[in-house]
Amino acid sequence: MVTYILYGFRWNRAANISTQGIRAYIALNDLLDATAEYLQYPATTMAVLDSFKLIDPNILTHLPNLQLIEQYDPEDLTTDAVSQPYAYVAAKTMTMGARALSGAGLGLSPQDILQQDPGLSTAGTDVFKKLRDELAPDSEIGWFVVYNGEPERAYGSSCRDSSMMEGEDYDDSGAPGSMV
Repeated sequence: MVTYILYGFRWNRAANISTQGIRAYIALNDLLDATAEYLQYPATTMAVLDSFKLIDPNILTHLPNLQLIEQYDPEDLTTDAVSQPYAYVAAKTMTMGARALSGAGLGLSPQDILQQDPGLSTAGTDVFKKLRDELAPDSEIGWFVVYNGEPERAYGSSCRDSSMMEGEDYDDSGAPGSMV
């Protein structure tokens, strides 16, 4: 379980009147290794962050800690749980999980968080606003607290591999089946 304290903005998955959203962004930019429903999957993160260079070629130089963060509760079994309405694009991220946040002790005051400077250079602030204007112009840039109960959840072939290790049989198509 991880709780993120991040400085960034919300990016809608679905398109709306002012923006194309995550799903359309991935399709229109032909990001074959990316999935719109799991942005924290390493291949997706790498593909999407790399594509941001089309918005500004120096974006990762000015925002070296840029991350894509999702809210996710593995205990929520409703159909809407897998695909939350938005993810976050974060210029600065702190995590609170099994270990205390470095230098913060065992707790943080919300006022202390809101008063923190995100530590971006002038160029970093400008390019982050440019990124927000391109991806989610209606979103506010600010501090958010985001819960993700399983940031490294099983996905794709890793899910299949773990089932195979547990003794489940698969046919040649990769679907669960029976041994003949």
